[in-house]
Amino acid sequence: MSKTVLSDRLARWYLQLQQFEIVYVPQKAVKGQVLTDFLADHPLPTEWELCEELPDEDVMNMEVMPPWQMYFDGAAHQEGAWAGVVFITPQQDLLPYSFSLSHKCSNNVAEYQALILGLEAATDLNIPQLEIYGDSQLVIR
Repeated sequence: MSKTVLSDRLARWYLQLQQFEIVYVPQKAVKGQVLTDFLADHPLPTEWELCEELPDEDVMNMEVMPPWQMYFDGAAHQEGAWAGVVFITPQQDLLPYSFSLSHKCSNNVAEYQALILGLEAATDLNIPQLEIYGDSQLVIR
């Protein structure tokens, strides 16, 4: 629609509504004191009993499980490289894993591989929450 059509429509509506003396009055904000005064003037009847039993009482009670912990380490030597991962469950059970890496690499690469293998194992175990610990500052940061 063009602007002239819109302005024609608005002009017709304006002429039709002009006969009713419509005035816009903005709503005022309700102050906190007004609500306080209303509640003070209209107290609850004394015969009303307050029910203190909440139907969702059990729903709001949540038990938070501690997270699993994963410790990883990697080591490289002239003869090969190895990676180790230990999971500690919330019940303090130990799940150790060790891996022999198929290629020669540096200690840093072995550390990265240990972390990656540990994360893959955590995914396979469907671990919901995991804290990760390692001794390599390069990998941790």
